[in-house]
Amino acid sequence: MGRRLTRRGFAKGLVAAPLALAGCGELAGVQIEQDRLPLAQVNPWGANTFLHQDAESWRKRKTLQMVKEAGIGWIKQHFPWADIEQSGPGQYIDPLWKTSTWEKYDEIVDLAEEAGIEIVARIDRVPAWARPEESTSTEPPSRLEDFGRFIETIVARYRRRIRHYQIWNEPNLAHEWGGRRPDAAGYADLLRTASAAAQAVDPEVLILNAPLAATLERSAQAQVELEFLQEFYDEGGGDYFHIHSANAFGLGFPPEDPPDPEVLNFRRVELSREIMEANGDGDKPIWFNEYGWNASPPDFPPHLLVWSRVDEDVQAEWTVRGVEYARANWPWAGVFCIWFFLRQYIDVDPDESEFYFRMVDPDFTPRPVYRAVARAATGK
Repeated sequence: MGRRLTRRGFAKGLVAAPLALAGCGELAGVQIEQDRLPLAQVNPWGANTFLHQDAESWRKRKTLQMVKEAGIGWIKQHFPWADIEQSGPGQYIDPLWKTSTWEKYDEIVDLAEEAGIEIVARIDRVPAWARPEESTSTEPPSRLEDFGRFIETIVARYRRRIRHYQIWNEPNLAHEWGGRRPDAAGYADLLRTASAAAQAVDPEVLILNAPLAATLERSAQAQVELEFLQEFYDEGGGDYFHIHSANAFGLGFPPEDPPDPEVLNFRRVELSREIMEANGDGDKPIWFNEYGWNASPPDFPPHLLVWSRVDEDVQAEWTVRGVEYARANWPWAGVFCIWFFLRQYIDVDPDESEFYFRMVDPDFTPRPVYRAVARAATGK
């Protein structure tokens, strides 16, 4: 059994392990490919991008060029409702600049299409007019029909250009649910509304449910994701998505570290898979919303190492090895969106542990993990 960790206060937890790749016999490999679910028959390499925070077109184009050159076929990109329908229902004009709020998102879709990159669009963040006064943007909307109408609008706008939509993020954490106690029934209602709205516009669109934060905490601030997932199924939530979205951070553990209900590691997702299968959802794949290992410097303050840490070379090796393990053993595993490609200093800086997930520096200098993924994904 590995070290017990919690989402809000991970221990350092660095575990030394040999870097040999997980083995898989030729016959077993053939069987995995034969058993692979249809929606898992995809390029597994993806990355989280923050293109909506970058005002310069050349930087967006450069980002997507580097994504493509690395053999990464997918980006997970935020389309915040609060940034698009800012002032009121049907209002898509920036009140300060008097320009269309769709403009930068249209450019992102155009540039991704130009690069041949598929988008998984994350939709959440509620505008002030659609939630109670003095609430945060993570508050569920006051009227689900307002959210449903926005989903109809964005799916119609990008019909057959964006085919995958992730609805919300980590609702088993209070800070992603307006500060409220996590509520699986409330999230199931929200997902039902969004799914119905999306499919009314485009029956071919694919819905990803919200990824859950892997945690051992049971409080008003967080709920163990395995328990939340079962409650979500109990509320009928399994009827409203096509692809299960999960997080898979390795912390200080190597990819092969076995799953355990009391441990947070990469293979913990197998426990969620068991819940899916027990609830009749074995025909749905799992795609990974946030995936990877953190490579904060060795002298980084230990109390700030929220995701533990490994060296950069280990981060690179284990990121590739995790995907290879999944492809050899999990016929239900689809896209792995590495956390994260790059972010600007104004968004996250070197004083924060989160900065050290990056594949590429803000000045576009590639890190070892970028080079390792590019070798694995392209064979070059």
